[in-house]
Amino acid sequence: MSTRSHYLKKANTCADAAKTARDPAERVALLQVSQCFILLADYVAARQEHGTAHRGDEQRAMPPDS
Repeated sequence: MSTRSHYLKKANTCADAAKTARDPAERVALLQVSQCFILLADYVAARQEHGTAHRGDEQRAMPPDS
């Protein structure tokens, strides 16, 4: 899985959690975190497009979900 895909998966996880959150403040916080992951995914994709990503980034093991 690419780094971009990893961040998008995290964004979806946060968005899904926001759907079930009962507290409006928690829902907002989860959606904000989701948005940050989407921005990170876009940033990573842009760096890879322009050839500025480090070689081997995609081979690095992803940290386990916490």
